[in-house]
Amino acid sequence: MNSFRSAMRKFVFPLLAAMLAFTSGLAQSQAFPTRPVTIVVPYAAGGGTDVVTRQLARALEKHWGQPVVVENLAGADGTIGTQRVLRAPADGYTLLLQLNTMLLWKPGDNSSKIDLVGELKFISLIQTAPLAFAVSSKFPGNTMADYVAYCKVQQCSWGTATKYAQLIGKTLMDVTGLTKSVNVNYKGGGPMLNDLLGGHVTMVLPSVASGQRFVQQGQMKFLAVGSVERFPLVPTVPTLVEQGFKVFGDSWYGLMVAKDTPPQAFNAIVEGIKAVAKDKGLVDSIESNGGTPVFSTPEQFNEYARKERQYLAPLMAKYPLTE
Repeated sequence: MNSFRSAMRKFVFPLLAAMLAFTSGLAQSQAFPTRPVTIVVPYAAGGGTDVVTRQLARALEKHWGQPVVVENLAGADGTIGTQRVLRAPADGYTLLLQLNTMLLWKPGDNSSKIDLVGELKFISLIQTAPLAFAVSSKFPGNTMADYVAYCKVQQCSWGTATKYAQLIGKTLMDVTGLTKSVNVNYKGGGPMLNDLLGGHVTMVLPSVASGQRFVQQGQMKFLAVGSVERFPLVPTVPTLVEQGFKVFGDSWYGLMVAKDTPPQAFNAIVEGIKAVAKDKGLVDSIESNGGTPVFSTPEQFNEYARKERQYLAPLMAKYPLTE
């Protein structure tokens, strides 16, 4: 009997302990989230990022069974909201919805003087859309050639809501010879679009996703898009290249989190994005607002960003950006 008990202790009990540890670990990995999650949008409310993020939040809330709150915190070209995420505990409960303008940041270009991009971990591209070159529906022309001709006899201004759009805009103004046109850089897409409709700027550079609803309402029109080929959601709008201007510009929205987020929380968020990629309401919302749903893997997101940095580097060296 004693030898039997000894065998139990030697073999069975360690096995039971291992099984309990495995079960406990599995339960912990499935526990996220157990409380509300916040998605920080570092741009003003009312823009394209805000619309998509709120629909994404609703889809995740339904999937997780926990509240998902959207927090707009605009300023400093998206760095203020990003620092808010990095100051929060790195536990996966504070996410960031960012734009590709972040690829222009350099270490020290913010109040914290740290490499903000290096402190983030990419989760998924949510959507892509080309930049649009948009004017009020009252503008007396329908092509970029019309715009160039108009601005050569009138003082024109063009609005941007991100440094990325500003960089592409500077490239276009150089190519078209409109270097004296004034750039107005806004804290968010909402205020920028409102100023266009109010007649305060001549042209703006939103993403197609941000401006599409104003086009559909007859308040605005796209003169061109910045994609390599015509964008399927606005097939009648020619590219800049088609109109003789070799300039490209796309926009993406991506979800990310602090780099020190524990693997179990990070993986749970990745799985959550996989699940909501099938949410019809979310997909329809992205498409109806002029975007292309992506829902990539973290690896695909990192590779996409790497290639874009290569394209942007020489432009950044040539065209200095301003606040």
